[in-house]
Amino acid sequence: MRNNIRKIAVTFIIVVLLGIVFLRPESSFAANDLDSLEDGVYSLDYVILHAETESVSIANDYFEKPAFLIVKGDEHYIRFELNHSEWTKELQSPLGDSFVDVHVISEDKEKNTRIVQFKVDRDLKEPVEFKMHVLIESMDPVYDHRYTVRFSFDLESLKELEEKEIEKLEIKETDFVDQEQKTEAAEAKDNTNSEAKSDSETKYNTVLISVTITVVVLLALFILIIWRNKNKKDKENVK
Repeated sequence: MRNNIRKIAVTFIIVVLLGIVFLRPESSFAANDLDSLEDGVYSLDYVILHAETESVSIANDYFEKPAFLIVKGDEHYIRFELNHSEWTKELQSPLGDSFVDVHVISEDKEKNTRIVQFKVDRDLKEPVEFKMHVLIESMDPVYDHRYTVRFSFDLESLKELEEKEIEKLEIKETDFVDQEQKTEAAEAKDNTNSEAKSDSETKYNTVLISVTITVVVLLALFILIIWRNKNKKDKENVK
């Protein structure tokens, strides 16, 4: 009997401890994995996937290849071109725990193209989620959808551009000024969200610890009551 009680108690405590470990809130995004690259501009192949599968999204046809990775000290940016620009009403890239509008470098309404850029703040080994709003009014019925896609970048395709190739991209310092202001605003928002998340995690852990202590105490009392009753019965049997 005592051995059974001990086994139940040990099993219960193990389950509680495992719950504490595995029910913790998820951590934030991975650290940047591009720090080893020297300043410069690199071509980078990519493909656009569906949100939850590895199949290629039809949105892949709306973007020209390759993209261009711009390395400026500790900062990294990716620039690419949209065709059928008129259809893409909104394109948002991840920044911290939020999504922000990509920075528009230039737009050619006659050619229906747009060159955009976003700041990289995470490891590109995993596909990067983007939010899109596509509106095609010429279709019948009108195609009007908001959805998530994933940009999968092929890091093995990285190739540093020569000076002449970089000149064709017409990269200017002003291309980064407005984007840095947008980045600072997004980071300020993220800091606020992080503080709120930290408070939430603290409250979560406090409640979890309180519940665990209560359960353990109740279990101990339960075992004590059973043990005392058994001893009482043993004494009565001896008499």
